[in-house]
Amino acid sequence: MALFTMREGHHYAGFWIRAAARLIDLILLLAAFQFFLLVDRKGADAGFWAPTGFGDGTGFDQFPLENAARGIFFLFFPVFYYVYLHGAFGQTFGKMVLKIRVLNEDGSPLNYRRAFLRWLGYFLCDLTLNFGYLWAAFDPRKQGLHDKVCRTIVVHENAGTGA
Repeated sequence: MALFTMREGHHYAGFWIRAAARLIDLILLLAAFQFFLLVDRKGADAGFWAPTGFGDGTGFDQFPLENAARGIFFLFFPVFYYVYLHGAFGQTFGKMVLKIRVLNEDGSPLNYRRAFLRWLGYFLCDLTLNFGYLWAAFDPRKQGLHDKVCRTIVVHENAGTGA
């Protein structure tokens, strides 16, 4: 019954608007990485912590603790970005800008577990040479492979206007 209500109350977000939201998210992630690198470089230049040490030929036996912190940031910030924002708000900043939202197929909001599984589903799309994302262009409910696997839909926030 909830699925029937969703079909009448919301318009599914298509491939191009979802691709635009993804592009915004990627630009924001790259900006965050660049900001982190800038602060890291300035802090190392000022002597607050050790520089990366990768450019001077040092081996892993002299791997500074700061490099572990750098690695953790670059590995886990994207997970935090996608999982937290989808779990807390049902949308990333890119989706917020374009006024689209991720919901479960029954219309209920995502929880963090489902948001994490959906994030893992991005790797399925990547492994299919992005065909998993392109799938949303041809699917009647505009679901990508990661949406199919996790049973999620992406809808426009304003049902009446479709925007």
